[in-house]
Amino acid sequence: MTLRTPSRLAALLLAVAPGLASPAESSTLPAVKAAFVFNFIKLVSWPESRLPAGGATVQVCALRGDEMEPALRQALNGKMTGSHPIQVQMMDPGDNLSTCHVLYLGNPSARSALMARVGGKGVLLVDEGQQFSWPDGMIRLFQEQNRMRFELNLDSLERAGLKVDPRLIRLARIATR
Repeated sequence: MTLRTPSRLAALLLAVAPGLASPAESSTLPAVKAAFVFNFIKLVSWPESRLPAGGATVQVCALRGDEMEPALRQALNGKMTGSHPIQVQMMDPGDNLSTCHVLYLGNPSARSALMARVGGKGVLLVDEGQQFSWPDGMIRLFQEQNRMRFELNLDSLERAGLKVDPRLIRLARIATR
C-alpha cells in the first residue's frame, strides 16, 4: 500500500499537525494549507548558518493582508519544530526578507519579484500558483480533485541549501520543466 494517494497524503500531513483544534477549523481550506506548511517546516532542514541550533526561532513570513494570515498564525505561532519555536510575521513587499526562513506566497501579484529576491538564500518558498514558478519556486500547493496536493522543485531546494526529508519527497509530485 502506497502513501501517494491524495487522501493518504492529506491524512498523513494532517495527522502530524497539532493545533487544528476542532473539526470545523480543520475543514477550512486555509487551515488545511497552514497544516501543510507546518509539516513542510518539520520535514525541511536549514543550514546551521540560517537556523542555528539551540532554539532559534523559525520565522514564517507572508505578505500583509494575505487571506492566509489568520490560519498561519493559529496553526503555527508558538508551535515547535524540534527545539525551534515558530513565529509568523507579516511583511510588506519592500521589507527586508533576510529574517524569513519560510516565505508563504499566496498573492500572485508579487510572487516572481519576491522569489527572485530570496532565491538561493536559504528561504523555503511555498506558493499557490496555478503552475510551478520557475526557476525559484520550491513548494507549490494546489488543489486537485478537491484535495490539497503539493509539488517540489528539488533543484531549487538544493540551490537554497535546504535538505528535504525523504518522506516528504516520496509524498510529493516532483516538478519538472
